[in-house]
Amino acid sequence: MANRAEAFRSGRFYLPTVNLSDVNSSFGSVVPALNNNYDVFINFNQTPELRAFINQHGFFDINKGSNPGTYLALFCSEAVLPGSDIQSGSVDGLRQGLSQNYATFRRFPNVILTFYSQTDYFTSEAFNAWLEFISPTRIGNGSFGQNTDERVNDARGGAFRRMKYPSTYKCNMEITAFSKDTTDEFGKLNKTTKFGVKLPSSITYHIMNAFPTSVVSAPLAYGRAELIKTTITFNYEQFFTQRTSRRGAVFAESDMEGYVRNPDLEEDTDNTSNDNLETKIEKTNKKKEKNEKPFTRERILGTQNPFVREGF
Repeated sequence: MANRAEAFRSGRFYLPTVNLSDVNSSFGSVVPALNNNYDVFINFNQTPELRAFINQHGFFDINKGSNPGTYLALFCSEAVLPGSDIQSGSVDGLRQGLSQNYATFRRFPNVILTFYSQTDYFTSEAFNAWLEFISPTRIGNGSFGQNTDERVNDARGGAFRRMKYPSTYKCNMEITAFSKDTTDEFGKLNKTTKFGVKLPSSITYHIMNAFPTSVVSAPLAYGRAELIKTTITFNYEQFFTQRTSRRGAVFAESDMEGYVRNPDLEEDTDNTSNDNLETKIEKTNKKKEKNEKPFTRERILGTQNPFVREGF
């Protein structure tokens, strides 16, 4: 007989609605995540030359040696989580009438971030400075110039550009989406302290060796005032994910003991689903049948214990 659908074999068709929100059940914590709780951090500390160059462009509110990424994290209005594509190839003719596909390599599309501009327009200046650092303008004498007027006047003549080495302008980024359940029931009563704050459920994308390839600012127009935004497209090499999960007081984190993800890890696998009700019932019936079946001469003779066999 053909197997029934997984919806019936697992028992999900009869799953009470209350079990979806009960964190103690195997189907618990089925709560949708919201898209307005996130943080974007660019680690400019990995590239001291780039950080110093950006801090020269009018970042007067903090010390010259600080990380501009900490300040920019407060103004990211939109973020697109990174994805990946598997490029595939095909082979025809191995099986009659079939075309077999296989994976060839993995590709990582660009990441797009949108930032609000401040009244001092530091957001636009910071990312434009990042592009200028990658491809700096050199005037006729080979220097960067002392001021903008000197670069503008010389640009009509012998200005040229020479690209920096990739290791000097690539930075790692972190995009973290998290829930707002950050305080326990007792901590919610303490409005003025951080007592009771706990880590929420989250997922972090560690984006490696990223750099901007396009900076597009919102258009200016007369009429109703709107916030100025700057959209930046980033290219990167790869990303890794890290996840945390909370169910009440129980907190788990990926790559901790018992939750290590390793494709080379060897462990016993059971093709039978733990939620398969029919399999559970069948195993229970066999166990009962085995316990209730009386001992016979044939079963005793078949035992590996020689002392038992000598009695017959």
